Amino acid sequence: MKVSIDTKKVEKALKLWSKLNKEEQVKQLRFSGRALAVRLANATAPYGMNATARQKGEAAIAKDISLIVQPMNPFWMKEALKMKKAGDEAFKNRFTTNSGRAWLKPTDVPLNNSSIKQFHQKLRKKGSGRTAATEHGYMLQSQEKKYILQTQKKVGIAKAGWAQCAEILGGFDGVKGVGKIQGWVTKLISKYGSGSVQEGDGYIKIRNSVPWIGRALSRSGFQASLDIQRTALAKSVIKIVNFNSKKAGFA
Repeated sequence: MKVSIDTKKVEKALKLWSKLNKEEQVKQLRFSGRALAVRLANATAPYGMNATARQKGEAAIAKDISLIVQPMNPFWMKEALKMKKAGDEAFKNRFTTNSGRAWLKPTDVPLNNSSIKQFHQKLRKKGSGRTAATEHGYMLQSQEKKYILQTQKKVGIAKAGWAQCAEILGGFDGVKGVGKIQGWVTKLISKYGSGSVQEGDGYIKIRNSVPWIGRALSRSGFQASLDIQRTALAKSVIKIVNFNSKKAGFA
């Protein structure tokens, strides 16, 4: 996803823009580009930038995996693998309770550390990224827990793309009404960073190249962040021009 802050688009609302000198224009574009990156990081799932946002993301991952994986202790995992070889009827008999509830089915897939990631990714919905429980598997509880913890460490990757843009343009300091990009997001940049910035004559482009950014950031969230920052940029420019005019004795 790419966002442009282009003077050509804001000149109608910022007729005073041309009264800024070149240094002031560059400074304002960089400041506004950084602020927009912070706003977009905040609006990207999981929404927010505090520990609560991270915890919500981690909880969503744990829930999604629990929908498709039955955790087993070593005894029952061994039984499942044995019954898998014995055939469907033997499997059904072993894993059907007296009340008739089958808590494991012959069609369920045995999983391990090597196969769980591919199984999980296959069942993720293209639109939302959440898990569709159309297939089920089973694995050792210890391995399931390990996979959940590994996957939870990736919460915030989509945010990290915007965070990297903010870093390039000046850092992670907070934006009024939004807050600061927190360490749990910034630590992902070195390994998963996908943000880039392009600066030209009168414009700045920030890009988040995470493949799934389109489902991590809603169109409404994107537009709201852009609109708010355009207004903030306009106010800042007007304030600077007024200040310069007073300093020069014209107001």
